[in-house]
Amino acid sequence: MTDAPQPQEPTAAQPATGAPLPKDVEEGRTFAILSYALSFISIPFFLVPLIMRNNEFSLYHAKQCLMIWLAGIVVGMVGSLLMVVCVGVILLPAGMIFLLVLAVMGLINAVKGEQKPIPVIGKYAEDWFKGISKV
Repeated sequence: MTDAPQPQEPTAAQPATGAPLPKDVEEGRTFAILSYALSFISIPFFLVPLIMRNNEFSLYHAKQCLMIWLAGIVVGMVGSLLMVVCVGVILLPAGMIFLLVLAVMGLINAVKGEQKPIPVIGKYAEDWFKGISKV
């Protein structure tokens, strides 16, 4: 019988997987909140943390917000095209309200200091933008 190495418990400097460092949360909370809040009035503030890439927490929420914006573009294009057959009249407002709800959920996560993906599309943000990391 061989002794396999036991996994080490996370320390204060190395939190559990997915959990942000408390220091990162405090320093990045403002940018994370502004990413969602300013997107409500069509200001793409999430680009600031994406460009700076100096805080893991704000970068995570900027990627989530970017995913909401991309989904909004897709919903807008598909809804506009489907206006021809009158389905877009229902699809476009329903899709935009759904994305607004997702943005509010992301804002609540940022305010609470949590690093959870938004429902439905958040997992895609983690996969598609995993190459964008803290420098």
